[in-house]
Amino acid sequence: MKIKEILPTLVTMGNIICGFISILCILNQRFEIAAWLIIAAMALDAFDGRLARMMKSTSKTGAQLDSMADLVTFGIAPAILMIQICIDYTHIILWSIGLFFMMCAAFRLARFNAQKDEGANIPRHFFTGLPSTLSGGTVAQLIILDHFIQTRFGTDIVITLLPFVTFALGIFMVSKIPFFNITGKIGIKQGILAMVLEFSAAILFFVITPELALSTTLSCYLIICAMYGVVKGKQLRRNEYSTT
Repeated sequence: MKIKEILPTLVTMGNIICGFISILCILNQRFEIAAWLIIAAMALDAFDGRLARMMKSTSKTGAQLDSMADLVTFGIAPAILMIQICIDYTHIILWSIGLFFMMCAAFRLARFNAQKDEGANIPRHFFTGLPSTLSGGTVAQLIILDHFIQTRFGTDIVITLLPFVTFALGIFMVSKIPFFNITGKIGIKQGILAMVLEFSAAILFFVITPELALSTTLSCYLIICAMYGVVKGKQLRRNEYSTT
């Protein structure tokens, strides 16, 4: 392995290590720590691909390793976390939803890899279906939010709804709904001052209330991206029909 390939690989390995340790934490009833490890893996997953492209060290091995890491961290770990923390439902319901979520994550990753290998024209600013990273991260952030709400208000409404949300996330992963990739629109072109203000506000929000900041950010991201993607998808389909 070339030296310039080592750093992106180490970041990807950090992703799968977070997933593995998260599962160990789940088995030891440390649910909030397990959820935060999944969130930490989201940051690593967002960074490894960009790092590989920046260092011009992208490879098929790195892509496959990234998919394996994503399956463990954002497919298997969130499913087990949901099963272990939702104690108000029967085992068969939780196991079925967890299995469905994991299978959807595996299919989503396999479909993405197949599209790249077949040279399919993948839109730069859209995901076909909800990415597994966001799905697993949503399950994790809901558990973190539930701990915050239980501490402040003494209610477990989030955990009560979690199995239904997990099932819906699985459907979104295997769907062909175009989810807008908002990170592709964030860049230096928007202006240095605007970027500094955005990041400063985000950091301040996370410092004050990390639980609410995380939940708000991911929830708004999912809602905005889904709505924009649905509208844009309809426009793309109309353009295809008009040109045929």
